Amino acid sequence: MWTTLALMTLSLAPAQASEPTFKNARFTYGILGQTRSDKFLPGDTVVLAFDVQGLSVDGEGYIKYAMGMEISKGGKSVLKRDLQKLEATNHLGKSNLPSYAIWPIPRDTSSPGEYTMKVTVKDGKTNKSSTLTKKFTVEKTRLGFVQVSLTNATRAPEPVPPLAVPGQRVMLHYTLVGFDLGKDKQTDVTMQIRFLDSDGKPTLSKPLKANIKSETDTPGVMVLNPMLIELNRAGKFKVELKATCNVLKKTTTRTLDLEVRDQK
Repeated sequence: MWTTLALMTLSLAPAQASEPTFKNARFTYGILGQTRSDKFLPGDTVVLAFDVQGLSVDGEGYIKYAMGMEISKGGKSVLKRDLQKLEATNHLGKSNLPSYAIWPIPRDTSSPGEYTMKVTVKDGKTNKSSTLTKKFTVEKTRLGFVQVSLTNATRAPEPVPPLAVPGQRVMLHYTLVGFDLGKDKQTDVTMQIRFLDSDGKPTLSKPLKANIKSETDTPGVMVLNPMLIELNRAGKFKVELKATCNVLKKTTTRTLDLEVRDQK
């Protein structure tokens, strides 16, 4: 069953009235996340980030526009969302509008394959429109991490970029898929998290490690508790996720960048 696609836009920044154009299109780990590859696993979420430029902006930074989306596979439409009227305010001036298109990938056996994501933006004043087309691949289910992202550490979590300041606290979200159960019908997974500095050296003498043996209501899907990360000093780091399915005798890793800057 194909799930619903969401279109989201953040308004920040740049004004001029011409045909809309797309810049800096890339797939990311969640909204505001770092750039990632164009290969996904069933159960993950495709997030396409891009900047829309050239929209009509009034003197107070107000923008009216419309955005639509279509996902297709093998030339056949999988999901389509017609143009929706949207509004934004660019308080920093000019016409650059950071935007996002989002599609949760179903965990169906029919999910794997090559897809095309098409995003259309129409200027609300000039009625001029442009289309962005981006291809991506959904691989067959295997051991791997999906739904990897960072949020703030509040009761109402919101996406944050991999850029922070000392004293900030962020939550790491991640889900494991593609593992198998043992003869006792329980999981047997070893999870490990390490933090590496800019030289690739661990920041702690011991990795954070846990053996997970439990029953699961959703076979092949392990939604892990978000991890609170305390950012106590400046620097460039990597967060390394590693999981070993002791039933399959297979291991998977996923690494995220995280930069912490001193405030001046």
